[in-house]
Amino acid sequence: MSRVGWATIGVLVSVMVVQALGLRLLVVAGNSMSPSIRDGDLVVTSRLALGSSGEVVLVQRPSDGQLLLHRVIERGRGWRRTQGDASLSPDAEQITDAKMLGGLVAVIPTGLLGHLPIDSVAAQFSAGRRLDLGISATSGARAELSGPILVGADALGKLLPGARATWTLTLTPCPVGVGGECAGATNTLRIDPDRFTSIASTGIARSLRLTTACRVVGTTPWIETSDIFTSAWILATPATGRLTSLTVGSNAQECQVQITLLGSIAASNSALTLPLRWGPE
Repeated sequence: MSRVGWATIGVLVSVMVVQALGLRLLVVAGNSMSPSIRDGDLVVTSRLALGSSGEVVLVQRPSDGQLLLHRVIERGRGWRRTQGDASLSPDAEQITDAKMLGGLVAVIPTGLLGHLPIDSVAAQFSAGRRLDLGISATSGARAELSGPILVGADALGKLLPGARATWTLTLTPCPVGVGGECAGATNTLRIDPDRFTSIASTGIARSLRLTTACRVVGTTPWIETSDIFTSAWILATPATGRLTSLTVGSNAQECQVQITLLGSIAASNSALTLPLRWGPE
């Protein structure tokens, strides 16, 4: 048999397998399934997958017919409740069996496939939270705060899970030779352990990622100084939470503190002001 003949048979077999398994290729639009599935990833679903509790499923939302890729968190007779891994709340609509289109069988993690002519499936968030940053400075040390710049906020300024807020801080350490509250060789920007204690048990406080990059004022390159997940910080090192440090008498630094709301744990309140502290160790 010729190569063309074998190629034709291969294509026909592939088509039959795809039809039998009910496979679909989709590009994910959204980050509510982060970090396991991200915006731009290619996913493969099959209609033979059962969609049991804990499984990621492809469904058609009853209200508008939009395709949605979320995890099953509850199952009843003839229906399922879904939620994104990074969402703070379950999806509003129950999904009937008739709207179940299949289960996830594979993820190809790449952001390079969005331009291909492949149908997309939404991974949408279901809740937003207000997030602010507060900073206190020791007498003699100075901290100026501006921002935030929001990416992924709703019309009310609430961050959706997976979204981020970035503040700019100008930090001036204590002068050389000053005693009292300025005693100490190093000035540190940190999560304030004293003020954080009262909010540490809330879901939103345990669902944050803080990344910090700094540079000497007037220079160009930014240098990353920290990357902290508050969930790990609370459990592992409650006395630290350092974001950056400067020696006494150093030039002022400009730092960008970026907070990403992961939202994997339901919050007990709708807002949070993350407390930071600047001054000598």
